[in-house]
Order: sequence, then structure tokens, then C-alpha cells
Amino acid sequence: MSADLCRLCKGTMMLLALALASCRTAKSVVAAVEVKPSTFLEHAGNLREVRERSPFLGNWWDPDKKMVATLEKVKKIYIAPVQHSHVRPMEGIIPKIEYGSWRRDRNLPTLAKYTRKKFIQVFKDSKNPRFTVVDEPGKEAVTLELSLLEWVPNTYTGFAVREVVDWVTFDGVAAVTLKGTRGVIAIEGRMIEPKSGKSFFEFADKEIGKTVLILPIQEFFPSGQAHFAITEWAKQLEELLRTKADVKVKDSFPVVLWNY
Repeated sequence: MSADLCRLCKGTMMLLALALASCRTAKSVVAAVEVKPSTFLEHAGNLREVRERSPFLGNWWDPDKKMVATLEKVKKIYIAPVQHSHVRPMEGIIPKIEYGSWRRDRNLPTLAKYTRKKFIQVFKDSKNPRFTVVDEPGKEAVTLELSLLEWVPNTYTGFAVREVVDWVTFDGVAAVTLKGTRGVIAIEGRMIEPKSGKSFFEFADKEIGKTVLILPIQEFFPSGQAHFAITEWAKQLEELLRTKADVKVKDSFPVVLWNY
């Protein structure tokens, strides 16, 4: 059996194992990912996993039925500029040495602009949209406010180390044992009701670079993992907001065939 085929078989076995993690997302079970929201969220202490409905690690909905009834009539959404003042100090020796905290901080505004652009694009491109995206906030539009919470860029050194470990052991071993070498990004967000100015939904989530079995394109760019996660978040939130309460919005596995 060739090395490539052997690696793919190992990865397939791992994907099947992850599929068994049905009570909680494979992200929180296998990758042991946790997210700690900041003071950006008013109800940060009340966030919890709701696996039967949401892919995010932390969720809070306003239980007020009047609020729900009011929001059903709102058909517009304004996506505000993404904040990055709550981003925490970068962790990991390899990212600090190869990329540098100063360089990371310098590129945060660019990543924040990308995040907003991607969310706007996903909501506009929805095939069955609940909301029409507007350019300005108003009394007839809910507001989506987002804040970046963590960002550790990809590094070539970290990628090389993980590849060596995975080749000599098992695909995914490096993901568990060498978390400090992977790209990381976390986000938090809140949906604001237009007339009261109160949040009716808050969420937080964190993604660690996935194990890619075929072509890990995202690993070749410092912001590759972040861009991939941001795109997933935008699609997941758009689906969560337009579907009924009994619909489960699925999360992706920590191990994927490709990531582009």
C-alpha cells in the first residue's frame, strides 16, 4: 500500500470516529476546543452549547416571545464594521518567533475588514435569504455586530512539524499533541433588535486549524486558517438565522479532505 493511500485510509478511519461524536460537536469533543467570550457580549456568562440547533460553542437567545414575534417581521440586516479591540495576546512559541505579535496586531484591521466583507457576501449570496443586506443601520433592520477574540496566524514551521508527526504516526495526532503549532481564530457576535437596541442572540466560537488529508492550501498563508473559519462562520450564521428552530445547523469536522 502506497504512503498516500495509507494516509488517506487512516484519515478516513478518523473521520468515521468523529462521526460517532453525536451528543457534542467533534470540535468540542476531539479537538477539546473551548471559547471564553469577552465583555463585548452582555450575556457572556449565559452562553452554552446547543448541539441540536447551533454549530457554535456558545449561544444565547432572548427567551422573550414578544421579541421573537417582533423579529419575524424584520427583513433587513446591517452588518457593522468588525471590532478587534478585544483580541487576546497571541499564544504559542512558534507563532511568536516566526510571525511575531507586532506583525499579528498590525494585520488585525485587515482581517477585521475581510470578516465583514465575507459575512456581507454570504448573506447577499444566500439562495433563500431571510434578510436583505443594507448599507446603513436603521429602525427597520437588525444589526449584526462581530468582534474578533483570538488570532494565531499559520506558520511554516508549525506546518512542517505537524506533517512529520502525522506521517510517522497517525493523521490527527499532531492536531491533538501540537495545538500550539496550529492557526487559531475565535469570534463573538451579537444580533441587535432595531427599535429597542437590545441583543436577542449572542454567540461565540473558536476554530483551530483542521487536519487536511489531501491539499492543505490554507497552511501556505498566515491568514489561511482564519479565512477558512470566517467563511464557515458566515455560512453557519446565515443558515441559523433563516431556518426554523427545529433545524440543526451542522458543524464541520476537525479533519477534512481539503480546505479551499
